[in-house]
Amino acid sequence: MEPEKTELNEPEQVSDKFKNDTPVYASVKEKFRIEKRKIKEMPFKKKVEYIWEYYKFHLIVIILILAIAGGIINSVFINPRPQITLFVAWSTGFITDEQTSDLTEKMNERIIEPKANETVEINMFFPTADDPSMDAAQIQRLAAMLSAGMIDVFILDFEMLEGYASFGYLEPMESFLNDIRRINPTVYNRIAENTVTVEYTTFEGVTYKNIMGVDISNSRLLNELGFFDFDRIFSLAISASFPGNAAEALILLFE
Repeated sequence: MEPEKTELNEPEQVSDKFKNDTPVYASVKEKFRIEKRKIKEMPFKKKVEYIWEYYKFHLIVIILILAIAGGIINSVFINPRPQITLFVAWSTGFITDEQTSDLTEKMNERIIEPKANETVEINMFFPTADDPSMDAAQIQRLAAMLSAGMIDVFILDFEMLEGYASFGYLEPMESFLNDIRRINPTVYNRIAENTVTVEYTTFEGVTYKNIMGVDISNSRLLNELGFFDFDRIFSLAISASFPGNAAEALILLFE
């Protein structure tokens, strides 16, 4: 008696729409030649489908690399960002974008050489807030920027001036003002009439009394630009990277 025949399931056929019949063990050169010939013989639509099916990962990687390289080339060689050669942290009262833009333009005209890829930056910067966690984050950011020499000038009210002096955020201004006297004696006399002396105690318990700021509340330029109704004291940040430009900015405010 013959045994019963049972039908076995045929293995599922894989669609050969994009079947890659390039020999597995072919050399790289041979694989490239076979692929080139195969793609050349395909209709345009099938070429696109085939390339996307088998080479989409490579294409995505190439596109990402080109995008990153293009961004680097653009930012470094074609259209580099201007170097900030005076950073002013404005920390008293509120100023509008228009006022910021107008004052930045005036300072750029005075400080920046024609065609130089440099700029003055004026930033609203309030390192204290009602939220304690936000307050701590702002203080850490401020300390990091000062350590890196990223801030050159603070515009403060008197209370903040005393606090920043105690924290060690500000540079005593006697030497700075002497440099201005050599640059422009006439304007120096007007500046000297508006210096602000502060007595402060550091965390180490040492008490100092120094000129820590210049009151610019009556600056003709600021008043022309509409800066009213709050105290404004110009002070030099500790480890400022561009004290010479800071001096030119202060002279501009008193001309």
